[in-house]
Parts: sequence; C-alpha cells; structure tokens
Amino acid sequence: MYEVVNPLGKLTQKAKTETTRLDNLDGMTIAELSNHKFGSELTFQVLEKALMKRFPNLKLIPHTAFGDMYGNSESDVIKALPDKLKEFEVDAVISGNGG
Repeated sequence: MYEVVNPLGKLTQKAKTETTRLDNLDGMTIAELSNHKFGSELTFQVLEKALMKRFPNLKLIPHTAFGDMYGNSESDVIKALPDKLKEFEVDAVISGNGG
C-alpha cells in the first residue's frame, strides 16, 4: 500500500470572485501600467490608437503618470497605486501588454 500526497497542498484562503467586464469603454477612464519591458512603448501606442478609434470618448491615463511597476522603486509605485487610481477616477487598467 502506498500513501498518496497531493502536491498542490491545502487551500489557505477562498478564491476571489472576478470583476465583471465593462460593457462599453466609451466615456471610461483607463490607466496604463507598465514595467517598461518587451516593447511596451510600442504596444501602448498601438493600443491607444485602436481604443481611441473604437471608443472616441475614452480617457487614457498614460503609464508615465504612475511610474515603473518594476525596478528599484516598484514597491513605492505599487504602494501608491490605489490612491493614484482613485485620484484619476480610473474605471479599468491595462497591464502586462508587452510581449
């Protein structure tokens, strides 16, 4: 007889529910967050152009308003993020766009 061990371990907290998707981005405020890797400058330009064409009343807050999400000051940037998102009245975030 063999004893079986689950390699996943025990759950220590309940899963969080997902936020529902926005039905329409027109008139929304979207924040861009960047770690400045993998061509993020180029992908933000492409995303901005495509989103503004589809949603002309969209307001984009550039990643430069938030700071670098990776690097020497990432802890400070992440710590300040909730207040910055409230300050800009952000409805949604674009993050992890490089590749």
